[in-house]
Amino acid sequence: MRSVLVTQCVQNDFVRPLAPGEPLPNLVHVGRLEAERLCGPAGAPASFLREAHSLPPDRLAIVHVVDRHDPVHDADHFAQFRPHCVAGSPGAELVPPIDVLARARPATHLVEAGDLNDFEDSALPATLAAVLAEGDREEVRVAVVGVWTDAKVAFLLYDLRTRLGVCRLATGSALTASRSLDAHFRALEGLHSTLDVEVLHSPGALLDWLAPDRAIAAPPRGDVRLAFTAAASAPRWWNSDDIVERDALLGQLGEGERVALVPLGGGFSGAQVFLARTPGRPASILKVGARDEIARERFGNERVARTLGDVVPRLHAWREGSRLAGMRLELAESADPDASAPATFQHVARADASSEATDVLAAALEDALGAALGRFYRTAEKDNADLLEVYGFTDRRGHVPFGASAVAHANAVAQESGCADARALLAGSGLDGPLMAPAEFYGSWLPGRTLTREVYASLVHGDLNLANILLSRRAAEWRPARLWIIDFARLARLPSLTDFAKVENDLAYILLAVDDDAAFARGLALQEARLGTATLEVELAPLATTEVERRHARLVAALRRVAARVDPRGAEAMADYRLALLRYAAHTLGFDEPSLRQRRLALFACARLAGLVAAA
Repeated sequence: MRSVLVTQCVQNDFVRPLAPGEPLPNLVHVGRLEAERLCGPAGAPASFLREAHSLPPDRLAIVHVVDRHDPVHDADHFAQFRPHCVAGSPGAELVPPIDVLARARPATHLVEAGDLNDFEDSALPATLAAVLAEGDREEVRVAVVGVWTDAKVAFLLYDLRTRLGVCRLATGSALTASRSLDAHFRALEGLHSTLDVEVLHSPGALLDWLAPDRAIAAPPRGDVRLAFTAAASAPRWWNSDDIVERDALLGQLGEGERVALVPLGGGFSGAQVFLARTPGRPASILKVGARDEIARERFGNERVARTLGDVVPRLHAWREGSRLAGMRLELAESADPDASAPATFQHVARADASSEATDVLAAALEDALGAALGRFYRTAEKDNADLLEVYGFTDRRGHVPFGASAVAHANAVAQESGCADARALLAGSGLDGPLMAPAEFYGSWLPGRTLTREVYASLVHGDLNLANILLSRRAAEWRPARLWIIDFARLARLPSLTDFAKVENDLAYILLAVDDDAAFARGLALQEARLGTATLEVELAPLATTEVERRHARLVAALRRVAARVDPRGAEAMADYRLALLRYAAHTLGFDEPSLRQRRLALFACARLAGLVAAA
């Protein structure tokens, strides 16, 4: 069955990159930064459209919607948006190389339309109806890219769904833009949630969606010479072709004849990360990983960078291959000669046990959650949501997608601890009050259940582990000299306290050392107090007896104070927060980094939180 790609107004007056100091040509242009993102050197539409036009016409029909105006006929329109796309003018021309590609290819249509809604007073409805006539409207795939995401793209997707009955719709975040960046991202969210439009962040993934069996050429390596200072361990799922593709992407991103690469370890989902040094250029970070994961991170970075400013290392470039993709990022460095080199929150905590370091770490939590990401949390909007679905415990049909794996991980922890299963381990814990073993919670209590609440949702980082917070320090100062937040691959609109729960989870099961049974017993007492508070604020210091425990108490208290400012609903906020804590504690059961005692603490937390949720 033939798929259909529709482009919306990819024309000079809408998206042409502007020269330094050049004013906006009209009121429909998406603006300097968005035009650069879409059609600048690192933009995706040109290469995407070349590849799309190379696909067999019997598999993919392409419709280019072009804005064309007559100054006399459209005088009222020009009064609102200023003159643009006047027929025959350079501004009305499609961005190269679209026009040449379109005129040389069968099953490719150029349709003139001049209003916000292109279904009105144009040949577009008839053209699309003819293109779709041969297929099943429930099965045919139609993708729309171009501008504006919040108006022309959104209106066209709405009309395809409601007027023409097309069910399978998609768009791409790297292939669309609006005059307002916030409007662009909000439109993508709305298209997905309201019209069930699939929003793909990788241009290659959108081509795969349109033509699942397409042949994909390997990216050219170019003339760049790569010099690895040490062997870099490749993810287990990579093969020899992936190594070749990685090197081609690193060469494209390196921007020099010789690039020295220092391996820095892995990133999310097994990406490889390198410090890149090229003669005559500032050092940068190169990251290569699974194509769609890198695309998600690029999307997250673009969404938050203009709001968070220099808290987020700038994205300089990105490239895609067949299975992998890469990014070049600004190196997190402090210009202050008296400041230390950046280190992760986790590294600082493990390397320095002093009370001065604890002061810096507590201040870093305030800076990261209260000041930086707080810019998003403070914009939280009230919404109705099923918290079980929001946190992935159930899907839209009430099924429990990760129940079997959670129960298996819980039983594995119990068996390593000498018990037959999690239920047996819990039976010998001596804990009183509501407890529910994972097998009971996931197998009996969750299926078919909903937990609809009024939530306060905002953008959240989505994976704020302690390796994603970086800081530099000055001697004898109790606040970080500078702070960075990295890796926005899981950026999402979720309850505002979600990031707090992830950080608290890492404080409890990664940073809180539990080296013997006595430490485990004290850790369990700290945990019971932490999870059982009536409201968010908590004071654990009276229960702490060692320096490690006192640091834990101090950091949890600092985090919860910020959380209480972000969500001041008292007991209601704590009830919702327990769902977020349960989500991350359950994930911890399958992690490699925590010790067995730390994972056992996480298992007891799962049982306590599940019991409290069910009892409520």
